[in-house]
Formats: sequence, structure tokens, C-alpha cells
Amino acid sequence: MYSQAPVILLPEKISVLRDEKNQLIRTDNEEFNIYYKNILYPYSEEYDIIIDCPWGKNFGDRWCLDEFTDDMRSAELRINVYSGFGKLLASAACTVEIFEKSREKQFDLLCIGDSMTMAETYIRHAAEKARNVNTLGTRRIRSVNHEGRGGWTCSAYFERYEDNDWGVSPFLFPAGYGADEYYGDTGFYKKLKDPAYSTSYSYTGFEYSPIKYGMLAFDGGRLCRFTQNGYEPVSDFKGFEFSFSKYMERSGIEKPGAVSLLFGANEFQLCGYSGFESAAEEYIECLGRITRSVKEYDSGISVIICMPICGGGGHAWGKKMGCMGSAKQYDSCIKMANYELLKSFDKRRDEGIYICPMLAVCDTFNGFPKEHARSSIYSENTELRVSDWVHPSDTGYMQMGDALAGVIACIRQNKK
Repeated sequence: MYSQAPVILLPEKISVLRDEKNQLIRTDNEEFNIYYKNILYPYSEEYDIIIDCPWGKNFGDRWCLDEFTDDMRSAELRINVYSGFGKLLASAACTVEIFEKSREKQFDLLCIGDSMTMAETYIRHAAEKARNVNTLGTRRIRSVNHEGRGGWTCSAYFERYEDNDWGVSPFLFPAGYGADEYYGDTGFYKKLKDPAYSTSYSYTGFEYSPIKYGMLAFDGGRLCRFTQNGYEPVSDFKGFEFSFSKYMERSGIEKPGAVSLLFGANEFQLCGYSGFESAAEEYIECLGRITRSVKEYDSGISVIICMPICGGGGHAWGKKMGCMGSAKQYDSCIKMANYELLKSFDKRRDEGIYICPMLAVCDTFNGFPKEHARSSIYSENTELRVSDWVHPSDTGYMQMGDALAGVIACIRQNKK
């Protein structure tokens, strides 16, 4: 399935948010990059990348669009990959669409994901760039609302109904019962109330609410009903179900214009080459299950599937992971996962499913945290190296936010 000829990992359409037109004093600048190292699998420094597009610049390591004219609407971007001897190895095209920033009616956005979503930076940046975007969710650590949980895979949102020091999924409910009947896991809420957990990784950013008589709760490994006599076990409990509809009812948040999904880092860190197939199958299945649940609630809600980004390289990987896996193995799995993601979800805009090309836009060196490190204990000099194995810096997060802002602008235009 994966040949030696490079696969080009780009969606059919890419949405770019342009700068503001007719600026007398230029203050609103925009830039959109596609990094060749990120989108080619496999990648080689020996490749010569030739771009066929009326816009932008080919800087050798990336295609950069940083100048906009008033007549720009859409154009084909074709990427041709040549060997060092001039042989064409691969060619692929996508359509780049240009959108203006909107001051029109509020757009409501719900972001679901792992620690990158929990960090909030790409969400905040996308909301600021796209303008008049209201963020939704039951968690708010600093400045935006969301459903981000560090260390979680997509499948964890279907599994974690009982707190095990990682929190609980807000989308799981006892099957056969109404959303307003279910309180949640009592262990989770006890930690929210305890000041000792107020700033801990899994519990910060949530609001505590007390249980009321008559409500169901998961307590001590059992589904119970809370009465004046305490927690009384429910005899006809049939297990938990994932329900976006019940989540919306219980949370009381506004109906989103779009739900974005960003996963991949935790799925593919340690799956290895031999374990990739099963990890990818579960990953795609879970993304599909969330998408279907959102659409069952309201088919008019758009779903944005975000392409997960590559990691920060060998130095950072070794610092964090020791000898478990490798940076190259992780990037290989991430790229293969993006290949499967595109096969499953690209070219489905008519269903309200959009691809956000975060993979393409995040600079894995300048967009990641860095540190000065010695090459050995005897070295007098230090070298600047990436210091985080999977998480970008604010710079990288903002590049991801630019990509998301472009998709938001596209959805807004399509909903008019």
C-alpha cells in the first residue's frame, strides 16, 4: 500500500484566510506555508520540489503564500516531486481557496481533542483570526472553552466513564436514561471540589456542581441513584453509550456551527511499525463514530477533521521517551495515519465534513520549543535543538490556528 514513490498528503481543497483588503497602514498580515517535509511520505532531502501555481513562492523547504491581491479566489496548486536526477517521482494537485475575514454573525465552535486542544492556543488563535468566533465546551483553563484532555486518545472518549486520575468523558451516558438524569462519576466531582486538585492536569478548568436527589451517578464502580438514603444501586443498568445529543442536552451549551476533532499524538507514539494497522483502524473508526454522532444530533453541524502534526525530532524524543520507539517511527506512523484519514474523510464537503491541513502548516523546527544542548559532556559548544517530542510552541500552534481559521471561513461562506 505504501510504495517507495512518495505519497503527497494534501486534501482536495485547502482554505486560506487572507489579510484585510485595502489597508491604508498595513497591520493585518497573513502567511500560509506548506512544508514539504511534512506532506511527503517518505521524504528525502534529495528531492527537488517544483511548484506549479500562479500564487506564492517556492522557498525550497516550503510553499509560502504571503501576498494577496483583490482578485484572488481559487487556484490549483500542483506539487511535483523529482529525484536528484530529474525523474518525476510523484505529482498531486489541490485547490487553494481564499477567504476573507468575517465580521458577520457569531460562529460557534466546539473543539475536541488531546493535550494540543487542552493547551487552547490554536483554538484562541483561530477564533481571533476568523473573528467573532464563540468557543464552546465544558472546560476552560485560561481563555477559551473546549473539550481537550491531555494524554487521551480518541477512543478514550468512548471508554472513560469512571475517573482513574485522567478525568471522564463528557459524552458517555447510561444507556436508556435521559441526559438530565445523569450526574456523572462521583470520584471525578469529589476531586473537582478538593482544593488539592484545583490545578492538577486532569482536573483544572472544570466547574464543580453538586448532585441532586433523584439523579443517577457512577459511584464505587456501580450505577446508582442518589436518594435521601444515599447511593442506591440501579438493577437494570445496561452499560454506557456515547451520545453527542445527550452531551448537548446536559451541558446546555449553544449548538455549534462546527465541531473540530484533533487526535493522533497519543494513538501513534508507541504503536510501532507492526502495530500501526490496528491503531489506525481504531483511530479512523473513532473519528467516524464521533462524526456520525454529531450528524445524528444535527446534520447541519459541520465536522472538521484536523490532520495531526509531525513530531519534534530525535533529541526531544530521546529526552522524553528514552529508548521507546523513535522520532522517525512516530513521524512515519503519523503520516500513514494522515493517509488513512484522507482516504476516509476527504472529498466529503457535501456532507459537511472538512479537512483541516494542520500537518502541512506546522514548522517542526521553528514551530517547536527549543533548547541549547551539548553534543556531549566534553563539548564546549551547545547546539540549538527541539526540546518537545510532540507539542509545538506557540508559534506552531498559531500556524495550526491559521489553518483552522481558514476552514471556519470556508464553512461560514458555505452556510450563507
